[in-house]
Amino acid sequence: MKVLLTATAALFAASTLLGQQPESTPTPIPQPLTAGTAAEAAPAPTPTPSLVDNLIKLWKANLSEDFLKKYISGSDIAKDLSAEDIVKLRNAGLPESLISAVSERKQVVATPTAAPQPGAVAPAPAMSMRWEGLVRRNSGVVLLKSRWDPGVLEFKDETLRWTDARDASKNVLLTAKQMTEQQLTCLKKPGGNECFEWVVKTKGQDYRFRDIAWAQGENAKVAELFSYFRARYPSLVSSQVPVDEK
Repeated sequence: MKVLLTATAALFAASTLLGQQPESTPTPIPQPLTAGTAAEAAPAPTPTPSLVDNLIKLWKANLSEDFLKKYISGSDIAKDLSAEDIVKLRNAGLPESLISAVSERKQVVATPTAAPQPGAVAPAPAMSMRWEGLVRRNSGVVLLKSRWDPGVLEFKDETLRWTDARDASKNVLLTAKQMTEQQLTCLKKPGGNECFEWVVKTKGQDYRFRDIAWAQGENAKVAELFSYFRARYPSLVSSQVPVDEK
């Protein structure tokens, strides 16, 4: 009997010790990243301005109807204007002629073209923009020569081309990717500065353009250039630089 009681006491003590052992904490299993979580972590892309927004911006910059029609003719229009787009343009003050020009351009873009025959030369893409009556500042040493060289500036196939009227060696060819900044040089005046020179910059060079009659206060073309590239490339650095004299 004494042996049996001793064995029973030993079993009771062992069961008590086992019951006091702490339970092990399970290792948490990492949860997979869901699509919703990934979407929240990724930054939202910056929306690209639409043609409607660009037209309103250019119209508010007091550019002419002819300029805006040229801008529309060089645009790649993928869809028709919605009723909301038309109302938005009209509320911004754009005339019906410009709104109709967008629809007409859409019809031209949407018209299918016949497949080129083998050996045939593909037609050149439509010119985006062209500015005549400009002069470019001659950055070299000027000896008995004009500081300003006349020519034609055009933007086509994402490339800016300057064709000198007198010397082909002074021609300039810049791709849009090379352009790092644009500026308007403006004469400080009471009541409002007079912006008379458009400057486009690359990493190592500045190119300066003015209206051919800039000395008489003709500055419309440089203002058009500045507004056009600011609307077409919103990420391009654009600024105005005030000066005390032309």
